[in-house]
Amino acid sequence: MCKSDFLYLYIQKKDMGSINSVFKGFREKLIGHHQDNKSRGVYGYMWWTSLKIAALYFIIVIPIVLIGKSLIDFNGIFSYVTENLPDTYVLGIFFISESFLGMIPPDIFMIWATKFSSPFLILTILGILSYTGGAISCQIGYWLSKRPKIKTYTENRLEKYILLTRKWGGAFIIIAALFPFSPFSMVAIAAGLLKYPFKLYFLFGISRIVRFLFQGFIYSGIFHPDSIFNSLF
Repeated sequence: MCKSDFLYLYIQKKDMGSINSVFKGFREKLIGHHQDNKSRGVYGYMWWTSLKIAALYFIIVIPIVLIGKSLIDFNGIFSYVTENLPDTYVLGIFFISESFLGMIPPDIFMIWATKFSSPFLILTILGILSYTGGAISCQIGYWLSKRPKIKTYTENRLEKYILLTRKWGGAFIIIAALFPFSPFSMVAIAAGLLKYPFKLYFLFGISRIVRFLFQGFIYSGIFHPDSIFNSLF
């Protein structure tokens, strides 16, 4: 074996050692986070909060939608929107809303998505837009955190979300992303004000896309029960 072969084996062994040490460090950090979350009761908070919100959702929101379906001509509304507003315009309005305080309930847009022959695609687009809008809101929070006067006013307005984000961290971000009753954009701004690690926010925020796909699938079943399985294609 020549010197170059020995050198190659040495470098390869060194690289493998570096990779193993990175994975070991990541594993230890993951275990540390798990133990910390367990001791703080984060998992219990997520479990019980999810159950309570899901119960409220099925007790309040779904019945309201069902009643609204029988009282409101959604097809007429969709036809009016389709004829007068281009789809890109509706998506633009949604994106602006999700980026600035969540001014319009996203459920309206999920129901709007059911008018398409492939609502799964539109719901995915809505989820990505909402996810991106949340990232923008988080950056707005970072920007506000550097301006004392505006920061104080905003912290007073978002005190509830700031306290919950500070206490539960990523768990609350996931809850806000998955369920209604906690405006996702406001939670994102609160995370930014607290200078929550953006990489972690970006990771936990993916839950937002899951919400749109799952909840939109339910709405597709309500408004178009015969084509619920087709909504996946």
